[in-house]
Amino acid sequence: MAIADDEWPKLAALLDESEAARAQRFAFEADRRAYVAAHALLRARLSERSTDVSPREWRFDATPHGKPFLCAPRAGLSVSLSHTRGMAAVAIASGREIGVDVESILTPRNAVNVAERYFAPEEAALLRAQSDPVARNEIFFAIWTLKEAVLKADGRGLARGLDSFVVRLSPPAISSDSGENYVVAQWRRGGFFIAAAALGEAHFRIDEAHASALAAAMRSV
Repeated sequence: MAIADDEWPKLAALLDESEAARAQRFAFEADRRAYVAAHALLRARLSERSTDVSPREWRFDATPHGKPFLCAPRAGLSVSLSHTRGMAAVAIASGREIGVDVESILTPRNAVNVAERYFAPEEAALLRAQSDPVARNEIFFAIWTLKEAVLKADGRGLARGLDSFVVRLSPPAISSDSGENYVVAQWRRGGFFIAAAALGEAHFRIDEAHASALAAAMRSV
Protein backbone atom coordinates (compact mmCIF):
# COMPACT_ATOMS: atom_id res chain seq x y z
CA MET A 1 0.00 0.00 0.00
CA ALA A 2 1.50 3.32 -1.09
CA ILE A 3 1.10 6.66 0.65
CA ALA A 4 -2.27 8.08 -0.34
CA ASP A 5 -2.36 11.43 -2.10
CA ASP A 6 -4.08 13.09 0.86
CA GLU A 7 -1.34 11.91 3.24
CA TRP A 8 1.47 13.80 1.48
CA PRO A 9 0.51 17.27 2.79
CA LYS A 10 0.65 15.86 6.34
CA LEU A 11 4.18 14.59 5.77
CA ALA A 12 5.23 17.84 4.11
CA ALA A 13 3.89 19.78 7.11
CA LEU A 14 6.59 18.17 9.27
CA LEU A 15 9.36 19.87 7.30
CA ASP A 16 10.81 23.21 8.31
CA GLU A 17 10.86 26.27 6.05
CA SER A 18 14.14 25.53 4.32
CA GLU A 19 13.22 21.88 3.71
CA ALA A 20 9.83 22.86 2.32
CA ALA A 21 11.42 25.43 0.01
CA ARG A 22 13.89 22.91 -1.31
CA ALA A 23 11.13 20.35 -1.86
CA GLN A 24 9.31 22.85 -4.05
CA ARG A 25 12.34 23.23 -6.28
CA PHE A 26 12.09 19.67 -7.62
CA ALA A 27 10.77 19.67 -11.17
CA PHE A 28 9.02 16.29 -10.89
CA GLU A 29 6.45 15.27 -8.30
CA ALA A 30 8.02 11.83 -7.83
CA ASP A 31 11.34 13.41 -6.83
CA ARG A 32 9.61 15.92 -4.54
CA ARG A 33 7.76 13.11 -2.77
CA ALA A 34 10.95 11.09 -2.31
CA TYR A 35 12.57 14.12 -0.68
CA VAL A 36 9.58 14.73 1.59
CA ALA A 37 9.44 11.06 2.58
CA ALA A 38 13.15 10.97 3.51
CA HIS A 39 12.98 14.11 5.64
CA ALA A 40 9.73 13.09 7.33
CA LEU A 41 11.21 9.64 8.00
CA LEU A 42 14.30 11.12 9.65
CA ARG A 43 12.13 13.26 11.91
CA ALA A 44 9.92 10.29 12.79
CA ARG A 45 12.90 8.08 13.63
CA LEU A 46 14.48 10.76 15.81
CA SER A 47 11.22 11.14 17.73
CA GLU A 48 11.13 7.37 18.27
CA ARG A 49 14.48 7.76 20.05
CA SER A 50 13.38 10.88 21.96
CA THR A 51 9.69 10.38 22.61
CA ASP A 52 9.30 13.78 24.30
CA VAL A 53 10.22 15.59 21.05
CA SER A 54 7.68 15.72 18.23
CA PRO A 55 8.83 15.23 14.62
CA ARG A 56 8.10 18.87 13.86
CA GLU A 57 10.44 20.15 16.59
CA TRP A 58 13.73 18.87 15.20
CA ARG A 59 15.97 21.51 13.65
CA PHE A 60 18.85 20.91 11.28
CA ASP A 61 21.66 22.85 9.71
CA ALA A 62 24.32 21.92 7.17
CA THR A 63 28.09 22.22 6.93
CA PRO A 64 29.68 24.23 4.08
CA HIS A 65 29.91 20.95 2.14
CA GLY A 66 26.20 20.24 2.67
CA LYS A 67 26.38 17.55 5.37
CA PRO A 68 23.26 17.87 7.55
CA PHE A 69 23.59 17.96 11.31
CA LEU A 70 21.16 18.09 14.18
CA CYS A 71 21.21 21.35 16.12
CA ALA A 72 18.00 21.46 18.22
CA PRO A 73 16.31 20.59 20.47
CA ARG A 74 19.05 18.01 21.03
CA ALA A 75 22.46 17.59 19.47
CA GLY A 76 25.05 14.85 19.72
CA LEU A 77 23.65 12.51 17.09
CA SER A 78 25.04 12.13 13.58
CA VAL A 79 22.39 11.89 10.86
CA SER A 80 22.35 11.17 7.16
CA LEU A 81 19.61 10.64 4.62
CA SER A 82 19.20 9.65 1.00
CA HIS A 83 16.31 9.24 -1.39
CA THR A 84 15.47 8.19 -4.89
CA ARG A 85 12.16 7.46 -6.57
CA GLY A 86 10.55 4.60 -4.66
CA MET A 87 12.99 4.45 -1.71
CA ALA A 88 14.17 6.62 1.17
CA ALA A 89 16.87 5.80 3.71
CA VAL A 90 18.02 7.53 6.88
CA ALA A 91 20.86 6.76 9.28
CA ILE A 92 21.28 7.87 12.88
CA ALA A 93 24.35 7.27 15.04
CA SER A 94 25.70 8.36 18.39
CA GLY A 95 29.36 9.17 18.90
CA ARG A 96 30.51 8.73 15.30
CA GLU A 97 29.97 10.21 11.87
CA ILE A 98 27.66 8.26 9.58
CA GLY A 99 26.54 8.33 5.96
CA VAL A 100 23.87 6.52 3.97
CA ASP A 101 23.08 6.28 0.27
CA VAL A 102 20.34 4.59 -1.75
CA GLU A 103 20.25 4.21 -5.53
CA SER A 104 17.97 2.53 -8.03
CA ILE A 105 19.78 0.08 -10.28
CA LEU A 106 16.93 0.34 -12.79
CA THR A 107 18.46 3.54 -14.19
CA PRO A 108 21.37 2.40 -16.39
CA ARG A 109 24.56 4.45 -16.32
CA ASN A 110 27.48 4.48 -18.71
CA ALA A 111 29.29 2.57 -16.01
CA VAL A 112 32.73 2.14 -17.57
CA ASN A 113 33.03 5.77 -18.70
CA VAL A 114 31.99 7.10 -15.28
CA ALA A 115 34.29 4.65 -13.48
CA GLU A 116 37.30 5.50 -15.63
CA ARG A 117 36.79 9.20 -14.99
CA TYR A 118 35.95 9.18 -11.27
CA PHE A 119 36.64 5.79 -9.63
CA ALA A 120 39.89 4.30 -8.39
CA PRO A 121 41.79 2.32 -11.07
CA GLU A 122 41.02 -1.03 -9.40
CA GLU A 123 37.28 -0.31 -9.49
CA ALA A 124 37.34 0.81 -13.11
CA ALA A 125 39.22 -2.38 -14.04
CA LEU A 126 36.58 -4.49 -12.28
CA LEU A 127 33.84 -2.90 -14.37
CA ARG A 128 35.79 -3.17 -17.64
CA ALA A 129 36.24 -6.88 -17.01
CA GLN A 130 32.49 -7.47 -16.71
CA SER A 131 31.03 -8.29 -20.14
CA ASP A 132 27.40 -8.65 -19.07
CA PRO A 133 25.82 -5.14 -19.10
CA VAL A 134 23.22 -6.01 -16.44
CA ALA A 135 25.84 -7.35 -14.04
CA ARG A 136 28.10 -4.39 -14.85
CA ASN A 137 25.31 -1.97 -13.96
CA GLU A 138 24.71 -3.74 -10.65
CA ILE A 139 28.41 -3.73 -9.76
CA PHE A 140 28.57 -0.03 -10.63
CA PHE A 141 25.75 0.85 -8.23
CA ALA A 142 27.14 -1.42 -5.52
CA ILE A 143 30.41 0.53 -5.70
CA TRP A 144 28.68 3.89 -6.12
CA THR A 145 26.45 3.56 -3.04
CA LEU A 146 29.35 2.51 -0.83
CA LYS A 147 31.42 5.43 -2.07
CA GLU A 148 28.57 7.91 -1.55
CA ALA A 149 27.97 6.60 1.98
CA VAL A 150 31.65 7.10 2.85
CA LEU A 151 31.72 10.60 1.34
CA LYS A 152 28.62 11.54 3.34
CA ALA A 153 30.13 10.21 6.57
CA ASP A 154 33.37 12.05 5.80
CA GLY A 155 31.41 15.29 5.41
CA ARG A 156 33.29 16.68 2.43
CA GLY A 157 31.12 14.99 -0.17
CA LEU A 158 32.47 14.91 -3.71
CA ALA A 159 35.11 17.48 -2.74
CA ARG A 160 37.05 14.57 -1.26
CA GLY A 161 37.09 12.68 -4.55
CA LEU A 162 35.57 9.32 -5.43
CA ASP A 163 39.03 7.97 -6.26
CA SER A 164 40.52 8.80 -2.85
CA PHE A 165 39.69 5.31 -1.54
CA VAL A 166 38.98 1.85 -2.93
CA VAL A 167 35.78 -0.15 -2.44
CA ARG A 168 35.85 -3.92 -2.01
CA LEU A 169 32.54 -5.70 -2.53
CA SER A 170 32.87 -9.19 -1.03
CA PRO A 171 32.57 -8.47 1.81
CA PRO A 172 32.01 -4.70 1.61
CA ALA A 173 35.12 -2.86 2.80
CA ILE A 174 37.06 0.36 2.26
CA SER A 175 40.79 0.85 1.91
CA SER A 176 42.69 4.11 1.60
CA ASP A 177 46.17 5.52 2.09
CA SER A 178 44.84 7.93 4.72
CA GLY A 179 44.43 5.15 7.27
CA GLU A 180 40.87 6.14 8.12
CA ASN A 181 38.84 3.29 9.55
CA TYR A 182 35.45 3.28 7.85
CA VAL A 183 33.07 0.44 8.56
CA VAL A 184 30.58 -0.15 5.76
CA ALA A 185 27.52 -2.29 5.14
CA GLN A 186 25.30 -2.82 2.13
CA TRP A 187 21.86 -4.22 1.43
CA ARG A 188 19.98 -5.07 -1.74
CA ARG A 189 16.23 -4.53 -1.74
CA GLY A 190 14.50 -5.23 -5.03
CA GLY A 191 15.81 -2.75 -7.58
CA PHE A 192 17.73 -0.72 -5.00
CA PHE A 193 21.14 -0.77 -3.35
CA ILE A 194 21.45 0.78 0.13
CA ALA A 195 24.82 1.41 1.76
CA ALA A 196 25.89 2.84 5.10
CA ALA A 197 29.30 3.93 6.37
CA ALA A 198 30.56 4.99 9.79
CA LEU A 199 33.89 6.32 10.94
CA GLY A 200 35.21 4.03 13.63
CA GLU A 201 33.75 0.89 15.11
CA ALA A 202 30.08 0.40 14.32
CA HIS A 203 27.38 -2.24 14.24
CA PHE A 204 24.62 -1.48 11.79
CA ARG A 205 20.99 -2.35 12.38
CA ILE A 206 18.57 -1.96 9.52
CA ASP A 207 14.95 -1.19 10.33
CA GLU A 208 12.67 -1.56 7.32
CA ALA A 209 9.17 -0.18 6.93
CA HIS A 210 6.74 0.23 4.08
CA ALA A 211 5.86 3.77 3.08
CA SER A 212 2.33 3.33 4.42
CA ALA A 213 3.77 2.74 7.92
CA LEU A 214 5.33 6.21 7.86
CA ALA A 215 1.99 7.77 6.94
CA ALA A 216 0.25 5.77 9.68
CA ALA A 217 2.76 6.91 12.30
CA MET A 218 2.27 10.53 11.30
CA ARG A 219 -1.49 10.33 11.82
CA SER A 220 -0.92 10.24 15.55
CA VAL A 221 1.29 13.36 15.55
